[in-house]
Order: sequence, then structure tokens, then C-alpha cells
Amino acid sequence: MMKVAVIGLGRFGSAVAVGLARGGAEVLAVDTSEKLVEELADDVSVAVAFDATDASHLKAYKVGAMDAVIVAMATNFEASVMVTMQCKALGTKHVYAKALNSMQEAVLRRVGADSVVKPEQDMGLRLADHLLHERGMEFVQLPEGYALRRVNVPAEWDGKTLAELNLLGTHRLNLVQILRRT
Repeated sequence: MMKVAVIGLGRFGSAVAVGLARGGAEVLAVDTSEKLVEELADDVSVAVAFDATDASHLKAYKVGAMDAVIVAMATNFEASVMVTMQCKALGTKHVYAKALNSMQEAVLRRVGADSVVKPEQDMGLRLADHLLHERGMEFVQLPEGYALRRVNVPAEWDGKTLAELNLLGTHRLNLVQILRRT
């Protein structure tokens, strides 16, 4: 079972914690706010209020042995930097840190964050991509400019051969697999 700590239980951190727990992960949810911790207590494995900038608390809850830590405290950037550094120093396998802008992202990467998320920017790009490719039902982001998508076949493609469709030339698509309804 995947073990994950989510530090910072605002809207983003809470959503990540609950999503992970629902997906079967063992989740340690941490915030300095007793109120936020209480609100999540029934949805995660362990919810506790403490100051995560104090390394002794992180050690006590074995954060270094976690598969991942999500540092979701971007509004207190100094604390986010400190917690990111401490988690890496404790041996956490993967630290994801939330940033509000590119400057914060650069600093967090420099202090050891393995991945940095900018939720508003990331979601905005995903929404734009979805709107531009309405036929896309699911997608996997690949290197810059590429994505793997599952698409519904438009009605106008029905009855045409792949050569007639010219997917690459017309739609910039490479066909990987065809799934047929039975």
C-alpha cells in the first residue's frame, strides 16, 4: 500500500489527501490548523495538527519512510521550502511541492522538490487542451507537444479507411490502437 503524507490542508491539499485515501493510499494529513485536521479526520488514515517546519514532528511520524510527500503550503512559502528540504533530508522518496508561480517553482526544485505543481496553471492548461480536443476522453501527457489520447470516433469518419482519413496529415494523430464495441 502506498504511504503518502500531505502537508497543508487547504483546498488543494485536502482534495489531494481525500483523493489518495479514496484510491487506497495510506494518508497522513498534516496542518497547523486543528479545524482543518478535524474536517479530514474521517477521510484519511491519520490526521494530525503540528508545525511541519519542526523536523522532530516529521521524524516522529516517519515522513522519511513515506513513498511520497505532498507539500501543499504555497501561501507560506518559507515554510514550504523548509518542509521540502527536511523531507528530502529525512529520505522521502518523492516530494511534490505546490508553487504559486515560476519563481517559487525554481526555488522548490533547487531545495530538492522532485516535482512541482502549480494547480491553477496546470488545470488551466488541461482545460484548454480539453476544449481544443473535445473528442479526447482521456489523455496522458508526454514530452512537450505530445500526448496519448483515447478519442471517440467522429461520425464523419464512419465507413472511411485509414488512408482516406489521413490522420497524421489532417489531424496530427498517430493511431496506436483501435477498440471496437462488441
